[in-house]
Amino acid sequence: MLLRIYVILFSFTGFLLHSQITDAQNLTKDIEALMYSDPDKALKTAQYILSNQSFGSADDVYNAALLQAEIFINQRKYSDAVLKLIVADRLSATVQRNFYLLKNEYLLSKIYLALGFDDNIGFALEEFDEKAKALKNQEKQCADLWRVELEILRSIYNKNTEKSLALINANVMKTSEFDSKFGMRLLVLKSEIENVPMRDVSGKDDTYFQFLSQLMRLERALKEKKLDPSSVSRLRRDFPQFGDVFYKDIYSAWSQQICTTPQSAECFKIRKDYINILRSTLSDVQRARVDIVNLVDQKERHRNIEQKTFQNKVLWAIFIFAFLAAAAYLIYYFVLRNRAAMIHAELEKQVIYKEYEQKLSDQRKDFQASNAFTIPEKTENMILAKLETFEKSNEVTNPHLSLAVLAKRLDTNSKYLSEIINKHKQKNFNHYLNELKVNYIIDKLKHNPEYLQYKTSYLAEEAGFASRTAFTTIFKSVTGKSPSQFITELKNAEE
Repeated sequence: MLLRIYVILFSFTGFLLHSQITDAQNLTKDIEALMYSDPDKALKTAQYILSNQSFGSADDVYNAALLQAEIFINQRKYSDAVLKLIVADRLSATVQRNFYLLKNEYLLSKIYLALGFDDNIGFALEEFDEKAKALKNQEKQCADLWRVELEILRSIYNKNTEKSLALINANVMKTSEFDSKFGMRLLVLKSEIENVPMRDVSGKDDTYFQFLSQLMRLERALKEKKLDPSSVSRLRRDFPQFGDVFYKDIYSAWSQQICTTPQSAECFKIRKDYINILRSTLSDVQRARVDIVNLVDQKERHRNIEQKTFQNKVLWAIFIFAFLAAAAYLIYYFVLRNRAAMIHAELEKQVIYKEYEQKLSDQRKDFQASNAFTIPEKTENMILAKLETFEKSNEVTNPHLSLAVLAKRLDTNSKYLSEIINKHKQKNFNHYLNELKVNYIIDKLKHNPEYLQYKTSYLAEEAGFASRTAFTTIFKSVTGKSPSQFITELKNAEE
């Protein structure tokens, strides 16, 4: 009778657990269906799964965090997206489904590109490709589509329009049961590249794309100087779920256009709205860039912990094997030999332990020696001399310059070059290169008066920066002033 009760309780518990997992998966489908039509409701549903982690499996909870991050990326709220990826990374140790781990790298790669972390995209893509190897069927098909999308976004980031359009046209009709909106996202990218509004989008689940379509039409009307201010207000009223960040480019161009006319009151209002949007956007990007660095550090710590755990397991296996071998050796002598043989066996055991400890010590010394390196003084001086020549050249403005590329051009390796820059310049490679680019522009501003008339975007491109925003941020961090403040001071000094 007691056994029956145990069986019934066990079966009932299993039924409840299966029911919870099924409910969590159904909620996940609801989130995926709502993320492009009602993102606020989708976020709340995902948060319910995150807040009640016993409601579903570890994979369900992890995917809920990823879905929130994806929604925030679509809404261009990058700081919130990075925070959700940090949450997901902390849950990743218990995740079984490789497809979700791959999705994490896919979303992380999109954020890297959005925030200008081009140096980190390679590592994320390597992780993506490694996890894709284990996928099959529909999951593999979806992974291939995401890989294409990342390649398109990277080509757009590198301003390779021809390659971007070729990839879009070759893949825009493809789809996957795990990502039904893949083709729509490619159509958005194509419209942005060709500067042509999207065709009308009418699906009930495509509110996001309807909004983007109408936003592009406003941008086209603005360029043709036919923008009706009420149409902007109407769009914001009809789609309140999409924030100010989407209107940044419109208000930027609008303020420049309208402030060339005598409508000073309207100019002041539009310029004020633009500044508020720009301030909010920059604040979000700056927070996201700080958080992404924390995420990279967190992922690196996880990798180090995994490596140490593996090493400890190997050492424990060796120790246990040695212990069992020694124990068997002792038992043999205890049973078949006399007391003198046992004493002899004890001495041999001590010798074995000493040899084992010495072997581990030697291995540690060999490992430390193999990982230590010293740059020859002659090589160091040669590299410093070449760096001095490089610093005076226009090559510092090359937008595609990386540590590996520069090391190759200086006939050395990345490890040596990085060590010398850290030692003699007291900064890492990226900070070193950014400072050279800023100093290059400062020199042009001081000695070439025509540069004082150029726009900040042109100066950013001239210095080799990926965007005007990145140029402005780094210029201020180096000089303590924004480019416009610096130029104004130079003009005043000349007068």
